[in-house]
Amino acid sequence: MANQPESNRHVIASAYRRTLIITALVSLLVTLGVMAVLLLQNGEQAANKMVKSLETTFVHKTPNTDAWQASSEQGPSTTYVKINVHSTAGYPANLFYSTHARQFANLADKTGRQLTPAIVYVPKRGLFYYSNKSSTKARYQVWLKLDYIISQLEVVVLAVLLAVGISSILGILLMNMHASRLTQPLTNLTDAVQERTETTQPSTTPLPVPTTPLEVQQLAKSFNQLLSALNQELIHEQQFVSDASHELRTPLTVIRGYISLLKRRGAEHPEVLSEAIDFLDSESNRLQQLVESLLTITRNERLTLSPQRLELAPVLTQLLKPYQEQMTQKVQVDCPPTLSVLVDENSLKQMILALLDNAAKYSPTNQPIKITCKPQDDNVTIAVSDQGPGIPNNQKKFDF
Repeated sequence: MANQPESNRHVIASAYRRTLIITALVSLLVTLGVMAVLLLQNGEQAANKMVKSLETTFVHKTPNTDAWQASSEQGPSTTYVKINVHSTAGYPANLFYSTHARQFANLADKTGRQLTPAIVYVPKRGLFYYSNKSSTKARYQVWLKLDYIISQLEVVVLAVLLAVGISSILGILLMNMHASRLTQPLTNLTDAVQERTETTQPSTTPLPVPTTPLEVQQLAKSFNQLLSALNQELIHEQQFVSDASHELRTPLTVIRGYISLLKRRGAEHPEVLSEAIDFLDSESNRLQQLVESLLTITRNERLTLSPQRLELAPVLTQLLKPYQEQMTQKVQVDCPPTLSVLVDENSLKQMILALLDNAAKYSPTNQPIKITCKPQDDNVTIAVSDQGPGIPNNQKKFDF
Protein backbone atom coordinates (compact mmCIF):
# COMPACT_ATOMS: atom_id res chain seq x y z
CA MET A 1 0.00 0.00 0.00
CA ALA A 2 1.41 3.36 -1.00
CA ASN A 3 2.22 5.79 1.78
CA GLN A 4 -0.16 8.65 2.21
CA PRO A 5 1.37 12.06 1.39
CA GLU A 6 2.31 14.14 4.39
CA SER A 7 0.65 17.44 5.15
CA ASN A 8 2.65 20.67 5.39
CA ARG A 9 2.00 20.75 9.12
CA HIS A 10 3.46 17.25 9.54
CA VAL A 11 6.49 18.12 7.41
CA ILE A 12 7.15 21.28 9.44
CA ALA A 13 6.76 19.36 12.73
CA SER A 14 9.10 16.57 11.57
CA ALA A 15 11.73 19.05 10.40
CA TYR A 16 11.49 20.96 13.68
CA ARG A 17 11.84 17.79 15.77
CA ARG A 18 14.91 16.68 13.81
CA THR A 19 16.44 20.13 14.16
CA LEU A 20 15.66 20.15 17.88
CA ILE A 21 17.23 16.72 18.45
CA ILE A 22 20.39 17.64 16.52
CA THR A 23 20.65 20.97 18.36
CA ALA A 24 20.19 19.27 21.74
CA LEU A 25 22.84 16.63 21.01
CA VAL A 26 25.33 19.21 19.76
CA SER A 27 24.66 21.46 22.77
CA LEU A 28 25.04 18.53 25.15
CA LEU A 29 28.31 17.37 23.57
CA VAL A 30 29.75 20.87 23.50
CA THR A 31 28.73 21.48 27.13
CA LEU A 32 30.21 18.17 28.25
CA GLY A 33 33.41 18.85 26.37
CA VAL A 34 33.82 22.33 27.81
CA MET A 35 32.99 21.18 31.34
CA ALA A 36 35.37 18.22 31.07
CA VAL A 37 38.22 20.45 29.90
CA LEU A 38 37.57 22.99 32.66
CA LEU A 39 37.32 20.34 35.37
CA LEU A 40 40.46 18.58 34.18
CA GLN A 41 42.25 21.91 34.20
CA ASN A 42 41.09 22.36 37.79
CA GLY A 43 42.39 18.87 38.58
CA GLU A 44 45.74 19.75 37.06
CA GLN A 45 45.88 22.97 39.05
CA ALA A 46 44.99 21.07 42.21
CA ALA A 47 47.71 18.49 41.51
CA ASN A 48 50.32 21.19 40.82
CA LYS A 49 49.32 23.00 43.99
CA MET A 50 49.67 19.75 45.91
CA VAL A 51 53.14 19.11 44.55
CA LYS A 52 54.20 22.64 45.41
CA SER A 53 52.81 22.22 48.90
CA LEU A 54 54.75 18.97 49.33
CA GLU A 55 57.97 20.66 48.25
CA THR A 56 57.55 23.39 50.85
CA THR A 57 56.74 20.94 53.66
CA PHE A 58 60.09 19.16 53.65
CA VAL A 59 61.66 19.08 57.13
CA HIS A 60 65.27 18.32 56.68
CA LYS A 61 65.11 15.57 54.10
CA THR A 62 61.65 14.22 54.82
CA PRO A 63 58.41 15.61 53.32
CA ASN A 64 55.85 16.47 55.92
CA THR A 65 52.77 14.70 54.49
CA ASP A 66 50.91 15.07 57.76
CA ALA A 67 51.08 18.85 57.48
CA TRP A 68 49.95 18.66 53.83
CA GLN A 69 46.97 16.46 54.70
CA ALA A 70 45.98 18.78 57.52
CA SER A 71 45.89 21.83 55.18
CA SER A 72 44.66 20.16 51.97
CA GLU A 73 41.06 20.22 50.72
CA GLN A 74 41.45 16.58 49.58
CA GLY A 75 41.39 13.66 51.95
CA PRO A 76 43.54 10.50 52.08
CA SER A 77 40.72 8.42 50.59
CA THR A 78 40.55 10.47 47.40
CA THR A 79 44.18 11.49 46.88
CA TYR A 80 47.28 9.34 46.88
CA VAL A 81 50.86 10.63 46.85
CA LYS A 82 54.11 8.79 46.17
CA ILE A 83 57.42 10.63 46.57
CA ASN A 84 60.80 9.36 45.38
CA VAL A 85 63.41 11.38 47.25
CA HIS A 86 66.67 11.69 45.35
CA SER A 87 69.90 10.60 47.02
CA THR A 88 72.25 13.39 48.11
CA ALA A 89 75.48 13.59 50.00
CA GLY A 90 75.00 11.72 53.25
CA TYR A 91 71.37 10.79 52.55
CA PRO A 92 70.29 7.78 50.53
CA ALA A 93 67.30 7.68 48.18
CA ASN A 94 64.00 7.02 49.87
CA LEU A 95 60.26 6.47 49.23
CA PHE A 96 57.42 8.18 51.02
CA TYR A 97 53.69 7.40 50.69
CA SER A 98 50.61 9.20 51.87
CA THR A 99 47.97 7.25 53.78
CA HIS A 100 46.99 4.06 51.85
CA ALA A 101 49.11 5.28 48.91
CA ARG A 102 51.42 2.20 48.92
CA GLN A 103 48.58 -0.25 48.35
CA PHE A 104 46.98 2.01 45.76
CA ALA A 105 50.26 2.52 43.86
CA ASN A 106 50.81 -1.25 43.66
CA LEU A 107 47.22 -1.74 42.48
CA ALA A 108 47.56 1.01 39.88
CA ASP A 109 50.81 -0.48 38.55
CA LYS A 110 49.26 -3.94 38.21
CA THR A 111 45.69 -3.32 37.01
CA GLY A 112 45.47 0.36 36.13
CA ARG A 113 44.81 1.43 32.53
CA GLN A 114 46.25 4.68 31.21
CA LEU A 115 43.36 6.17 29.24
CA THR A 116 45.24 9.38 28.50
CA PRO A 117 48.54 10.74 29.75
CA ALA A 118 46.62 12.42 32.56
CA ILE A 119 43.72 9.97 33.15
CA VAL A 120 44.09 6.54 34.78
CA TYR A 121 41.37 3.99 35.41
CA VAL A 122 41.87 1.67 38.37
CA PRO A 123 39.36 -1.18 38.66
CA LYS A 124 37.07 -0.97 41.70
CA ARG A 125 38.55 2.44 42.49
CA GLY A 126 37.43 4.57 39.55
CA LEU A 127 39.00 7.34 37.47
CA PHE A 128 42.00 9.33 38.71
CA TYR A 129 43.87 12.36 37.49
CA TYR A 130 47.56 11.41 37.39
CA SER A 131 50.43 13.88 37.72
CA ASN A 132 54.11 12.96 37.56
CA LYS A 133 56.53 15.82 38.31
CA SER A 134 60.17 16.00 39.32
CA SER A 135 62.20 18.56 41.19
CA THR A 136 65.77 18.76 42.49
CA LYS A 137 64.72 17.07 45.70
CA ALA A 138 62.30 14.39 44.60
CA ARG A 139 59.93 12.88 42.04
CA TYR A 140 56.24 13.39 42.89
CA GLN A 141 53.44 11.11 41.72
CA VAL A 142 49.92 12.22 42.55
CA TRP A 143 46.61 10.36 41.92
CA LEU A 144 43.65 12.67 42.33
CA LYS A 145 40.30 10.87 42.26
CA LEU A 146 37.81 12.32 39.76
CA ASP A 147 34.63 11.38 41.58
CA TYR A 148 33.84 14.97 42.35
CA ILE A 149 34.51 15.92 38.71
CA ILE A 150 32.21 13.15 37.47
CA SER A 151 29.51 14.16 39.93
CA GLN A 152 29.72 17.73 38.72
CA LEU A 153 29.52 16.52 35.12
CA GLU A 154 26.41 14.51 36.02
CA VAL A 155 24.82 17.62 37.48
CA VAL A 156 25.65 19.57 34.32
CA VAL A 157 24.28 16.78 32.09
CA LEU A 158 21.04 16.61 34.07
CA ALA A 159 20.71 20.39 33.93
CA VAL A 160 21.28 20.40 30.16
CA LEU A 161 18.82 17.54 29.62
CA LEU A 162 16.22 19.28 31.77
CA ALA A 163 16.67 22.53 29.86
CA VAL A 164 16.48 20.69 26.53
CA GLY A 165 13.35 18.81 27.63
CA ILE A 166 11.55 21.94 28.79
CA SER A 167 12.57 23.89 25.69
CA SER A 168 11.51 20.96 23.48
CA ILE A 169 8.04 20.79 25.01
CA LEU A 170 7.57 24.55 24.76
CA GLY A 171 9.04 24.55 21.25
CA ILE A 172 6.73 21.78 20.02
CA LEU A 173 3.69 23.58 21.44
CA LEU A 174 4.72 26.85 19.81
CA MET A 175 5.61 25.05 16.58
CA ASN A 176 2.17 23.43 16.43
CA MET A 177 0.52 26.81 16.97
CA HIS A 178 2.60 28.49 14.28
CA ALA A 179 2.28 25.53 11.89
CA SER A 180 -1.51 25.64 12.23
CA ARG A 181 -1.51 29.38 11.61
CA LEU A 182 0.73 28.97 8.55
CA THR A 183 -1.12 26.01 7.03
CA GLN A 184 -4.69 27.07 7.83
CA PRO A 185 -4.90 29.57 4.92
CA LEU A 186 -3.69 26.85 2.56
CA THR A 187 -6.26 24.41 4.01
CA ASN A 188 -9.03 26.97 3.54
CA LEU A 189 -7.89 27.59 -0.02
CA THR A 190 -7.85 23.84 -0.73
CA ASP A 191 -11.38 23.45 0.67
CA ALA A 192 -12.61 26.36 -1.44
CA VAL A 193 -11.04 24.89 -4.59
CA GLN A 194 -12.52 21.46 -3.79
CA GLU A 195 -15.95 23.00 -3.32
CA ARG A 196 -15.60 24.91 -6.57
CA THR A 197 -14.66 21.76 -8.52
CA GLU A 198 -17.91 20.07 -7.51
CA THR A 199 -19.92 22.36 -9.79
CA THR A 200 -19.63 22.89 -13.53
CA GLN A 201 -21.41 26.23 -13.48
CA PRO A 202 -19.34 29.40 -13.83
CA SER A 203 -18.95 31.37 -10.63
CA THR A 204 -18.03 35.00 -10.17
CA THR A 205 -17.16 34.54 -6.48
CA PRO A 206 -13.36 34.55 -6.12
CA LEU A 207 -11.47 32.23 -3.82
CA PRO A 208 -10.49 33.64 -0.41
CA VAL A 209 -7.15 35.45 -0.53
CA PRO A 210 -5.32 35.36 2.84
CA THR A 211 -3.13 38.24 3.93
CA THR A 212 -0.40 35.89 5.17
CA PRO A 213 1.72 33.97 4.33
CA LEU A 214 2.82 35.68 1.12
CA GLU A 215 3.23 32.43 -0.84
CA VAL A 216 -0.36 31.32 -0.15
CA GLN A 217 -1.61 34.81 -0.99
CA GLN A 218 0.16 34.70 -4.36
CA LEU A 219 -1.16 31.16 -4.95
CA ALA A 220 -4.74 32.27 -4.21
CA LYS A 221 -4.41 35.21 -6.61
CA SER A 222 -3.05 32.89 -9.31
CA PHE A 223 -5.96 30.50 -8.72
CA ASN A 224 -8.43 33.36 -9.03
CA GLN A 225 -6.88 34.43 -12.32
CA LEU A 226 -7.03 30.84 -13.58
CA LEU A 227 -10.64 30.43 -12.42
CA SER A 228 -11.59 33.71 -14.08
CA ALA A 229 -10.14 32.49 -17.38
CA LEU A 230 -11.86 29.10 -17.00
CA ASN A 231 -15.16 30.79 -16.17
CA GLN A 232 -14.91 32.92 -19.28
CA GLU A 233 -14.11 29.82 -21.31
CA LEU A 234 -17.10 27.99 -19.78
CA ILE A 235 -19.37 30.94 -20.50
CA HIS A 236 -18.14 31.04 -24.09
CA GLU A 237 -18.74 27.30 -24.45
CA GLN A 238 -22.27 27.62 -23.09
CA GLN A 239 -22.92 30.57 -25.39
CA PHE A 240 -21.52 28.58 -28.30
CA VAL A 241 -23.84 25.65 -27.55
CA SER A 242 -26.79 28.04 -27.34
CA ASP A 243 -25.83 29.78 -30.58
CA ALA A 244 -25.15 26.51 -32.36
CA SER A 245 -28.52 25.06 -31.36
CA HIS A 246 -30.19 28.28 -32.50
CA GLU A 247 -28.37 28.31 -35.83
CA LEU A 248 -29.03 24.65 -36.53
CA ARG A 249 -32.70 24.93 -35.66
CA THR A 250 -33.44 27.29 -38.57
CA PRO A 251 -32.33 25.12 -41.54
CA LEU A 252 -33.81 22.08 -39.85
CA THR A 253 -37.12 23.93 -39.58
CA VAL A 254 -37.01 24.70 -43.31
CA ILE A 255 -36.24 21.09 -44.13
CA ARG A 256 -39.08 19.90 -41.93
CA GLY A 257 -41.38 22.42 -43.65
CA TYR A 258 -40.65 21.03 -47.12
CA ILE A 259 -41.08 17.48 -45.87
CA SER A 260 -44.48 18.49 -44.46
CA LEU A 261 -45.33 20.18 -47.77
CA LEU A 262 -44.43 17.05 -49.70
CA LYS A 263 -46.60 14.93 -47.44
CA ARG A 264 -49.61 17.23 -47.89
CA ARG A 265 -49.35 18.17 -51.56
CA GLY A 266 -46.73 15.97 -53.19
CA ALA A 267 -49.18 13.36 -54.42
CA GLU A 268 -51.68 15.85 -55.89
CA HIS A 269 -49.15 18.35 -57.24
CA PRO A 270 -46.14 16.62 -58.79
CA GLU A 271 -44.64 19.98 -59.71
CA VAL A 272 -44.05 20.61 -55.99
CA LEU A 273 -41.71 17.59 -55.85
CA SER A 274 -39.03 19.12 -58.04
CA GLU A 275 -39.15 22.43 -56.18
CA ALA A 276 -39.01 20.67 -52.79
CA ILE A 277 -36.04 18.54 -53.81
CA ASP A 278 -34.15 21.64 -54.92
CA PHE A 279 -34.88 23.38 -51.63
CA LEU A 280 -34.03 20.30 -49.57
CA ASP A 281 -30.75 19.97 -51.43
CA SER A 282 -30.02 23.65 -50.93
CA GLU A 283 -30.88 23.63 -47.22
CA SER A 284 -29.04 20.38 -46.49
CA ASN A 285 -25.97 21.83 -48.21
CA ARG A 286 -26.32 25.01 -46.17
CA LEU A 287 -26.73 22.91 -43.02
CA GLN A 288 -23.53 21.05 -43.86
CA GLN A 289 -21.68 24.34 -44.36
CA LEU A 290 -23.08 25.65 -41.10
CA VAL A 291 -21.86 22.60 -39.20
CA GLU A 292 -18.42 22.96 -40.77
CA SER A 293 -18.39 26.64 -39.81
CA LEU A 294 -19.25 25.77 -36.20
CA LEU A 295 -16.51 23.16 -36.09
CA THR A 296 -14.09 25.73 -37.47
CA ILE A 297 -15.04 28.13 -34.68
CA THR A 298 -14.45 25.45 -32.03
CA ARG A 299 -10.93 24.99 -33.40
CA ASN A 300 -10.31 28.72 -33.16
CA GLU A 301 -9.81 28.87 -36.90
CA ARG A 302 -10.90 31.63 -39.22
CA LEU A 303 -14.01 31.14 -41.31
CA THR A 304 -13.53 31.20 -45.05
CA LEU A 305 -16.09 33.58 -46.61
CA SER A 306 -16.97 33.83 -50.29
CA PRO A 307 -18.51 37.28 -50.83
CA GLN A 308 -20.34 37.86 -54.10
CA ARG A 309 -22.67 40.47 -55.55
CA LEU A 310 -26.29 39.44 -54.84
CA GLU A 311 -29.66 41.08 -55.40
CA LEU A 312 -31.42 41.07 -52.02
CA ALA A 313 -35.04 40.81 -53.16
CA PRO A 314 -34.74 37.40 -54.93
CA VAL A 315 -32.60 36.00 -52.10
CA LEU A 316 -35.17 37.03 -49.47
CA THR A 317 -38.07 35.68 -51.55
CA GLN A 318 -36.37 32.33 -52.02
CA LEU A 319 -35.40 32.18 -48.35
CA LEU A 320 -38.85 33.06 -46.98
CA LYS A 321 -40.95 30.80 -49.19
CA PRO A 322 -40.37 27.56 -47.21
CA TYR A 323 -39.91 29.35 -43.92
CA GLN A 324 -43.22 31.20 -44.12
CA GLU A 325 -45.22 27.98 -44.01
CA GLN A 326 -43.76 27.18 -40.57
CA MET A 327 -44.67 30.59 -39.09
CA THR A 328 -48.00 31.83 -37.79
CA GLN A 329 -47.03 35.48 -38.40
CA LYS A 330 -47.01 36.93 -41.91
CA VAL A 331 -43.65 38.17 -43.14
CA GLN A 332 -43.66 41.41 -45.13
CA VAL A 333 -40.64 42.33 -47.27
CA ASP A 334 -39.83 45.90 -48.27
CA CYS A 335 -36.80 45.67 -50.54
CA PRO A 336 -36.06 47.49 -53.80
CA PRO A 337 -35.86 44.92 -56.63
CA THR A 338 -32.54 46.22 -57.93
CA LEU A 339 -30.79 46.64 -54.56
CA SER A 340 -27.66 44.50 -54.46
CA VAL A 341 -24.94 43.89 -51.91
CA LEU A 342 -21.51 42.24 -51.79
CA VAL A 343 -21.91 39.51 -49.16
CA ASP A 344 -21.38 35.82 -48.34
CA GLU A 345 -24.72 34.22 -49.22
CA ASN A 346 -24.71 31.55 -46.51
CA SER A 347 -23.79 34.03 -43.79
CA LEU A 348 -26.52 36.43 -44.95
CA LYS A 349 -29.18 33.70 -44.90
CA GLN A 350 -27.97 32.50 -41.50
CA MET A 351 -28.29 35.97 -39.94
CA ILE A 352 -31.71 36.74 -41.46
CA LEU A 353 -33.16 33.37 -40.43
CA ALA A 354 -31.81 33.77 -36.90
CA LEU A 355 -33.50 37.18 -36.62
CA LEU A 356 -36.73 35.80 -38.07
CA ASP A 357 -36.68 32.88 -35.67
CA ASN A 358 -36.24 35.22 -32.74
CA ALA A 359 -38.99 37.57 -34.01
CA ALA A 360 -41.40 34.67 -34.50
CA LYS A 361 -40.74 33.53 -30.94
CA TYR A 362 -41.60 36.85 -29.27
CA SER A 363 -44.02 38.53 -31.71
CA PRO A 364 -47.84 38.13 -31.38
CA THR A 365 -49.28 35.61 -33.83
CA ASN A 366 -51.69 38.17 -35.36
CA GLN A 367 -49.03 40.80 -35.98
CA PRO A 368 -46.76 40.86 -39.05
CA ILE A 369 -42.97 40.71 -39.12
CA LYS A 370 -41.27 43.16 -41.47
CA ILE A 371 -37.97 42.92 -43.31
CA THR A 372 -36.76 46.27 -44.59
CA CYS A 373 -33.77 46.88 -46.87
CA LYS A 374 -32.44 50.41 -47.32
CA PRO A 375 -29.35 51.76 -49.10
CA GLN A 376 -27.26 53.99 -46.83
CA ASP A 377 -24.20 55.63 -48.37
CA ASP A 378 -22.03 52.74 -49.58
CA ASN A 379 -23.76 50.22 -47.34
CA VAL A 380 -27.10 48.46 -47.10
CA THR A 381 -29.15 48.24 -43.91
CA ILE A 382 -31.37 45.18 -43.37
CA ALA A 383 -33.81 45.45 -40.46
CA VAL A 384 -36.13 42.77 -39.04
CA SER A 385 -38.88 44.33 -36.91
CA ASP A 386 -41.73 42.78 -34.96
CA GLN A 387 -44.44 43.80 -32.49
CA GLY A 388 -43.00 41.91 -29.54
CA PRO A 389 -42.19 43.33 -26.08
CA GLY A 390 -38.67 44.29 -27.10
CA ILE A 391 -35.48 44.14 -25.04
CA PRO A 392 -35.84 45.33 -21.41
CA ASN A 393 -34.00 48.54 -20.65
CA ASN A 394 -31.79 46.86 -18.06
CA GLN A 395 -30.63 44.35 -20.70
CA LYS A 396 -29.79 46.83 -23.46
CA LYS A 397 -26.39 47.59 -22.00
CA PHE A 398 -25.22 44.03 -22.75
CA ASP A 399 -23.78 42.98 -26.06
CA PHE A 400 -25.76 40.48 -28.09
